[in-house]
Order: sequence, then C-alpha cells, then structure tokens
Amino acid sequence: MTDFVRRLVSGNKARYKDEELDLELDLAYITDNVIVMGYPATGLEGFYRNRREDAKKFLDHHHGKNYWVFNFCPVKENSYPSSVFEGRVSRYPFPDHHSPPLAVLALVAREIRLWLDGAPGRVAVMHCKAGKGRSGTMACSYLLTLDIAPSAPKTDRSRADKELAKTRAEEVMNAMPADEAADMASSNEQPDGDPIKHEIADDGDKATEKPLAAAATQEAEAAAARKGTVNSLNHVLDLHTSGRMKRPSSPSKKLKQGVSIPSQRRWLYYWSLVLAHQAPPDFWSVDPEVLARPSPKVKLTQIKLRMRELSGVKSSIVRAVNTLVDTAGLSKRVASTNSSSQVWASLARYDDAFVETLEGWERFTRDEGGAMGVRRKGADKMAGESFADLFSEGRFDSSKMVRSFARMGTFSDEDIRKDADEEGKFEALLLRPLTGDKWLSIREKIEAGEKTSPARTSTVESEDASIYDATRALGGDGGVVLDANRELRVKLYLGQVFMGWFWFIPTFHIPHPRGAGEQGATLVLARKEIDFPVGIGASIMDVSVSMEWCSEAADIISPPERQGSMESAADEGEPTGIAATLQAVAGGEVAGVTEVKQAADE
Repeated sequence: MTDFVRRLVSGNKARYKDEELDLELDLAYITDNVIVMGYPATGLEGFYRNRREDAKKFLDHHHGKNYWVFNFCPVKENSYPSSVFEGRVSRYPFPDHHSPPLAVLALVAREIRLWLDGAPGRVAVMHCKAGKGRSGTMACSYLLTLDIAPSAPKTDRSRADKELAKTRAEEVMNAMPADEAADMASSNEQPDGDPIKHEIADDGDKATEKPLAAAATQEAEAAAARKGTVNSLNHVLDLHTSGRMKRPSSPSKKLKQGVSIPSQRRWLYYWSLVLAHQAPPDFWSVDPEVLARPSPKVKLTQIKLRMRELSGVKSSIVRAVNTLVDTAGLSKRVASTNSSSQVWASLARYDDAFVETLEGWERFTRDEGGAMGVRRKGADKMAGESFADLFSEGRFDSSKMVRSFARMGTFSDEDIRKDADEEGKFEALLLRPLTGDKWLSIREKIEAGEKTSPARTSTVESEDASIYDATRALGGDGGVVLDANRELRVKLYLGQVFMGWFWFIPTFHIPHPRGAGEQGATLVLARKEIDFPVGIGASIMDVSVSMEWCSEAADIISPPERQGSMESAADEGEPTGIAATLQAVAGGEVAGVTEVKQAADE
C-alpha cells in the first residue's frame, strides 16, 4: 500500500526497483555517477516519499563511502542533520519551484566536480523535495561543465532489461539525420535570446516500429558517437529527462520534461553562456577596476500583459472554488473579484546579503585558469569562514528567502485596451510602477471586492507575496531602478489570485554595449515561458517587459528592512505539504487546479 502511495506521489518520475534489497525508491541515475532522488523523509512524510532509512541503506550498500549528498531544501521546508549520511552532506537551499541566485549553479557544479574527480567510483546524490526541478537544475548545471557530452548510465540499474533495450534503440533512432521540417521544429534559436522554448519530443516509440537495415544502423551509431563529443544544453536537458522521467504508456504522448519550470531552464541557459565565456560584458567580473565601479543599472518602465477575456462561467467557477477552499479551512483568504483593473505585479528578489555572500564565494572559488565549472584548489576558507559552514543553522534560509520590494499595476481604465483576433477577444493591460498612494488605492479596491476576510489564494507552494507586504514607496512614475546583474521575480496577480510568475536577469536581455542607439529592450515571454500559468493564469497570452539603461548613479530599489507581512507574522503563509495537495484536489479540474497539483512536486 505504501509503495502504491509513493508511486502516486512520484507521478511521471522514474522509480528505482532494487530486487536485491527489496526496495523501491523515487530515485534515478542520470549518469553512472549522478543520482537524483526525492527527499529522504521520516514520520508521516515517509509514507509517500523515500523513507530515510531506505535511502541510506541503498546508498551504503551500492556505494559505501563513495557518495556525497547535495540537499537543496531550505531549513523551513525540510531538514535533517548531516550525520544522517555520516557528514557527507552539502546544503544549497533555495525555495521550491524557484530559480536560485545564479551563483548557486556555479558553486554547486564546482563542488560536485571536485568530489567526483577526487576518486574513481564516487557518486553525487542530489535531492530537493521531489527530486525533480531543483535537483534537475543543479544536476544539469554540473553536467554542462563537462568538456565531453555526458551519457546515460552504462548499466541502467533503475530499469528492466526490456525498457533499457527500448531506450537504447530510441537513442540510435534519434541520432538519425532529421529531415528539414523536423530540424526547423526542434531548433532552439530564439530571436529574443530566450532559452529553450520547445517541448522535448518523444518520438522514440514510433521510431522503433520501423525496421532498420544494417547499414542504416551503423550510420546512426556513428552519428551518435560524433554527437557525443560536444556538450550542449539541449543534450544535457534531454539526458536528464530520459533518466528522470517515466516513459508514457501511449506512443502518442510526449515524455514530460525533467526540468520543466521555464525560469529554471532560463537559468541553465544563462549558465551555459557563462561557461562559454559569452555572458554580457563585466558580468561576474573579477577585475578590481570593474568591481570598484557602481553596478550597471536598468530601469523597468512597464509590463504589458495580454490576456484572453475571462468568461462569466470561468470567473464564477474560480470564485466557487476559492469559497470551497476557504470553507475547508485550507486557505485563510478568498478573492471574489475578477476585475482586470485589479491586475498587478509584485517585483521581488533574494536578500542582498545572501546574494552578495554567494557571489563573493563564486569569485573566490573560481578557477584561476578561467574554467567557470572548476573549483580553485584550496578555496575552502575565505576571511576565516569555511564554505562548509555557509548555510549552517539556517543562516539564510530559516525564514522567507525571496522578498518583494515594488509593485506595478494599471493607473486607470486607459491602461486597459480591449481587442480581438481570430481566436477571440482579449485585453492588453499596461502595468506601470505604482507609487505608495496609487498602490493603496488599488489595494482598497481589492479589499472592497472581497466577500470575506482579505483575500489570497494560490495552489503553488512558494515564497509568499501579500498585498500587505512592506515595499519601498516609489517617488515617481519613471520606472523601477534595478541592478542589471541581479535576479528578478515578477509575480502576477488578479486581485489576490496568483496567475503565474517568471524570473529573469536583465543584463542577459538588453543590448551591449550601451550605445546611443541601444538604450533599451523589451523581453517578450509567451504563456508557456511563464511559471505555472494555470487557472486564471491560463488566460495569459504573453508578457512584455520594457527596460532601459539608466545612470550608474541612480539609486537601486531594494527591499525594505526585513519584516513579515501580517499573514507571515501570524504564521498563515501559503499551505504546504499535504495541505497544498488537498487544496489542489478541492479545486478539481474545473478551475485548472489539476495542472498545479501535477506541478506541485516541482
């Protein structure tokens, strides 16, 4: 019964069956020395995730003392002492469903490489909560540092012989030269420089139905060998997907992506540019002259959001589901309004001290020869502090890690334009930086439209953003000044109903160098490039973010001094664990909540 529950929670992820130990784990080998798994849990959580004693038994039996565990869960989410795995644990915490500060990718990749290169037979074991999104992102960040493209395990311990043979046949067929139409469909080139927008195709089942002549097989194998000499982001993402995800039962269905959250894939795109020394000029520079200068700054001037018109039926369903959730006691707040004038965006980022510390360690541990994925020898202590103690005692992750600092919204009805195309009616909303008084006016409208207590509902576990969070009061309507090299999360709301979010780093999406004719840029993201656009968010067509370079003397808008929202102070944040799952189930398919439930475990 417990294995059935665990399989249900694992969903589309591959599971490991160990006949020798009589174990079944949410675990997979991506390569012979890279393992990803679900959180090693105890107590009630152990009934639907990996039991901690089973995970340790497996690793001890198959790898002895040659394994090192990398844990990406914050203390407030999941934690255990490093003694569980005899001290062989490193922590790099960041929130569920989120992108981390980009420096985390460098630090994790370097430590994994240092460990694996230390002795033959070693393995790196990565986990977050579900062992998919965060773990997959970090596994890929390491695999991208390899000079030769990594390959699937030579002995695939987690699959039956029949499944393994099928996979090998598919690899041969996928190496066959594609026709022109297929090449165009699978192309990853994007005019706006954005990463990986296509789905990972799963045509292998159909391909294996075709008989192969001996000559064709040899040519395919030769092509596969040639392909394996060069590493690439697409190859690494496909490798992780093929190892981590369970193959669909129907040949017509696509294999679900391993790293499926668009922002996490965007982060891997940034990292691949850094590794290739193609990042924007002066990004992560170690030049003392560059470090002495003020950081480059951009001004975010507006966000244009296009949404399909919400039908009256859909709006009623959303309100009914929110009421159901509130009645069940799973959410303290319920939104009852669907007015497009109450669409707004929260701008947030990680705490400055956290990111500055990480970037300091990134520069300190960087290989002197310029290999971004290699850790410099002897880089264990900096200014008397040990890197191993960086995240001890929840220094950066015992409370909220991502905090809002500004908001954007529509000023008036003139910022909402109705239009139509061949697919139907839609609205184009112009969101501009809100000064303190304008935000208070919008908040009052949101509160006035609520039937019960002040509203909020979301089915995605995340760092909370509330209309009561403290933010900086903007002095004018000119724009929000940002550090061009820092991460930014834009979280979209209708009233207090979450519609989706996306992370990006401005400097990767704006022309360089800053010339007279290239002062700005617009980042355009389609709905599939936004994280969790379900429910009302499914009505989003696209989002356009306009930004421009500004003076280095301009003041960057930073989060205010740390203080929790009214909700956070009362410990009434977004539901976690089983509560989140129950909330998703309560919504059912009618409000598009099922998609979130499928994504809720990353």
